[in-house]
Order: sequence, then structure tokens, then C-alpha cells
Amino acid sequence: MTWATDSLFVAGGDFVTEHWGEFQSQAGVSAVIVLATAPPTFALDPRPAALLWLPVADESHYTLEQLKLGTQFIGDMLMVKRKVLLHSPIALHHTRPLVAAHLLKQGKSLARVLREMEQRPWLPPYKGELALLEKFLEGGK
Repeated sequence: MTWATDSLFVAGGDFVTEHWGEFQSQAGVSAVIVLATAPPTFALDPRPAALLWLPVADESHYTLEQLKLGTQFIGDMLMVKRKVLLHSPIALHHTRPLVAAHLLKQGKSLARVLREMEQRPWLPPYKGELALLEKFLEGGK
């Protein structure tokens, strides 16, 4: 688990959800995107201000609509000064395509996003569909 940006935290596994109260008070995260095939079964106390579930099985199985919805949610939360947790109960790497799409939506080029992701120890190697990110860049903003 780590910060992907100043306001976007990524985590995999159960640690964050099992220690949500402590994590939330320390990190100031108040919105959550859960990336998993099944709806979230955990209860978070205190409840996040907003929660979005995206049914994603693997980082190579995102759809364009999921990237659009996820980046819209992130953008909406950041606009009201909320920090966002991207959480996959299976693995941290499931968050990579959504992080990449968020960075693209911020105006970065695909080459720059991939380069930045390669420089972070938890991100490489990028295994998402590059064609999907290109489609997102063309019309996903």
C-alpha cells in the first residue's frame, strides 16, 4: 500500500479494511473505490463519505466504461478535497490501470504515465491493456 499521488492511495489485501479507523484517521482518506469481482462484504467504521464498487477481475480486464466511471469518481472526490483509496482485496496491482487513467485525465501523455509508473516499485511492470488506455485518452476524458 502506498500513495500513488498526493490524494490517491492504493492498497491490496485486507490490512486497510481491517484497520480502517486507524488508517482513515492517519491518512485522511474519505472516499473508496473497491476493485473486485464481488461487491464489498466488509464494513468500514467510520463509513467513508463515498464508495464505488467496480467489478474488475484483473488489471487486464478493465472496460473503457469502468475507467471512465472510476476517473469521474476520483475527479469528483478530489474536487471536494477528499482523498481517495483504490482498494483491491486480491492485489495492489489491480489498481494500476485506474491510476494510469487518472494520470492521463490530468493531462499527462501515455508515454509519461508509463514512465512514471515504471519508476514506482509497486507499479511495474504495467500489465494492463495499452490499447484500452489509448482509447481512454482519445475519448475517455
